[in-house]
Amino acid sequence: MTDRRIFKTYLPGLLGLIISFCSLTACAPVNQAAAQKQNSINHPDHKKIIRAFGGVYEDFKVGSYVAGLSLKIAKSSDDPVSKYRVTVLDSPQVNAFAMPGGYTYVTRGLLALANNEAEVAAVMGHEIAHVTAAHGNERQRTAIGTTVLATVLGNVLNSRVANQIIDIGATGLLAGYSRKQEYEADELGVLSLHRAGYDPYAGGDFLAAMGRMSEREARLSGGNRMLGWFSTHPDTGDRVSKAHKIAADLIANSEQQRNRGRAAHLAAIDGMLYGDAPDEGFIRGQDFLHPILRLRFSVPDNFQLINSTQAIFAKGPDGAIIKFDMADADQSPRAYLTDIWAADLRLKDVSEINAELDGVTAIHEQSGNISRLVVLRAGEGRVYRFVMQAPASAFSPLDHGFKATARSFKKLSVTEAGKLKPLKIKILTVREEDKLQDFVSQMRGVEAPEEMFRILNGLSPSEIPVSGTKVKIITDSQIF
Repeated sequence: MTDRRIFKTYLPGLLGLIISFCSLTACAPVNQAAAQKQNSINHPDHKKIIRAFGGVYEDFKVGSYVAGLSLKIAKSSDDPVSKYRVTVLDSPQVNAFAMPGGYTYVTRGLLALANNEAEVAAVMGHEIAHVTAAHGNERQRTAIGTTVLATVLGNVLNSRVANQIIDIGATGLLAGYSRKQEYEADELGVLSLHRAGYDPYAGGDFLAAMGRMSEREARLSGGNRMLGWFSTHPDTGDRVSKAHKIAADLIANSEQQRNRGRAAHLAAIDGMLYGDAPDEGFIRGQDFLHPILRLRFSVPDNFQLINSTQAIFAKGPDGAIIKFDMADADQSPRAYLTDIWAADLRLKDVSEINAELDGVTAIHEQSGNISRLVVLRAGEGRVYRFVMQAPASAFSPLDHGFKATARSFKKLSVTEAGKLKPLKIKILTVREEDKLQDFVSQMRGVEAPEEMFRILNGLSPSEIPVSGTKVKIITDSQIF
């Protein structure tokens, strides 16, 4: 298990599971010529990925399941002789990627969305295909890990606010593969799936599920899609149909019975963490709550919260963004803001802020953007920090929400914090008397629960669960 995010500094000895801003390094290719040099657990890129995604999901049942599945699909790839090492990343986002040298990664978020072994194998086959096809040789490699974090998230720990303001609006994710490369990886992945004995239609089916999830996120967030597997994989409308066409051709020329492996998949993920882990804090709609640090705050309705390895972010309209983190500070909030954090900046309107905690706020203008900076006294030699930024043309109408976010910050009582529970995947068997709403009513912690239930279980908008089958729900019940 690895260290985690900003908060781990203030929780000595606490080890746990992490939420990551996992889209940062999705499907990052590596120069094929360097593949043999990377076949070591000590290779720095492997360690950087683990750090960037907040650690390994430490669950023996899930890990064993994915390892066996990865080995099976790798042996059916275009490079079956290479050794592969699979890592389940503790991230709620739907993501997977592979590097030369045998490194394959899948997030628990992807495992939660997938409905069977074949769909997980399809994604793994796709990622391994990018490596075996040497797609990384066709473009310059973009650095993984530290450089990505500095570019996309900014330097959060013990950094000056100038760096954060420059980096906070960055959108420089790793460049995606070309459409041609995606089609080629789709085809090679479906072929690997077929050779491994799985239903080759599963590749297109999972792309369709991803499309539904992506559309849902975009709609619920007012157009801001959560960054996941599609960030570096073009979301083209015809990829599903092309993948299904390849599958149809394979099945037409084969007598082999196709396997989906749904029962094994559901058994492996029953009880798996979903969403945020307790030591990372929870996102519940517009609220961020941390049961261990005992704090909470809310962001405006048109912002979407993102729990990353380095900070809490909220993406808003017109390129606006809110960033929250912590820092060591023995000074008053005002002294910390003016003399340390923003010592090199020209600040305007430095004033006290009416919040539950003692705090100060100020305005900074730079490069066409305006930032509201907020520092709140956390006690025990720490401060909480907000950077709230928007283009100058959009700042005024958004600033009311920025100030409301700072003022919403409060400490939770021990009782309030104790009531916060993590979400998990629970597998239920459909009984003859069960109705769809019986399962929807048990869903917790998600917006539009019926839609989410249907997407999680591969059900169409009018389809109902069949008696005797098993379904997934998301619940905060701790009884399994």
